[in-house]
Amino acid sequence: MNLISIVRSAALTLATFFAVAMLSPSALAQTWPSRPIKLMVTFGPGSGTDIIARVIAEGLAEHLKVPVVVENREGAGGVVGVKVAMAQPADGYTLVAIANTFLIAPQLFKTMPYDPTRDFTPLARVASMPMALVVGAQSPFKTMKDLTDYIKANPGKTSFATSGKGAQSHLEIEYVKQQLGLNSVDIPYKNTGGAITDTMGGLVTFYMTVFPAVTPNLTSGKLRALAVGAPARLPGFPDIPTYIEATGIAEYVPTAWFGYAVLNGTPADIVAKLNEGIVAATNQPRVREKIQGVGASVSIAQSRELAAQMRTEADRWSNLVNALGMRTD
Repeated sequence: MNLISIVRSAALTLATFFAVAMLSPSALAQTWPSRPIKLMVTFGPGSGTDIIARVIAEGLAEHLKVPVVVENREGAGGVVGVKVAMAQPADGYTLVAIANTFLIAPQLFKTMPYDPTRDFTPLARVASMPMALVVGAQSPFKTMKDLTDYIKANPGKTSFATSGKGAQSHLEIEYVKQQLGLNSVDIPYKNTGGAITDTMGGLVTFYMTVFPAVTPNLTSGKLRALAVGAPARLPGFPDIPTYIEATGIAEYVPTAWFGYAVLNGTPADIVAKLNEGIVAATNQPRVREKIQGVGASVSIAQSRELAAQMRTEADRWSNLVNALGMRTD
């Protein structure tokens, strides 16, 4: 090949490169999706996040006409899976299942590989579970006021179970303590079952966890709920007051929620298609039935609404963790 041919070939290659590079995100999105989509679940198989993600993946695959493959990458409170997702291109082919932990984990450490509101674009929230504060059936506390009055009169003499330092079950109680000026000792547990058992037995004074985890023991009369994280009383449990009613803390509705996100920089047209697809999937009767089957409620929030919720919650957790001096290396 002579010099002129080489120059012409190089020029053509460069022209092709710049033509592709200058395609608008909208033009790139026109061919999307053309291959399978990966849905990263940062917790193990069988978890609530995993079960909901798998049924959403089925509905989304039907809507988009391409496979949506769930991949479990658990570890370090969800951080392992998030790091794997961040190593992928921001092209809409990698989704991350997110929940409260996605916002909480970065607040607990001075150095983290991701910022939930800076590095990710939320797609949609699909479900939520109210958090309930419970005591054993033999507990002398019949109402939240009974409990808080006793704690104020006896600082440091009560205890509460948590699912570990920095878990939502821990931080929600710390928030209530901060707001009401309470002093109670946290007792971390390795699992929800142990925490529930010791609450029923009176070894700890109270426990705050997702409502489905305690529903059987509430129904059987082994536990008593003093408050539930819902905007209004639950139809099936009308005698349980909301946290706003029970504590007087304005706009306090503690819930565990489930949603999805993509890397920031994903073309807006693709974000819109994913948002539309996830909402459409969630509205399928069999998907709604599966979500309700794990004790969650269908609770749809589209991209902008979820983004606003995440910013508000991230600020709340950051302020609380700073106030408690819990941020570590």
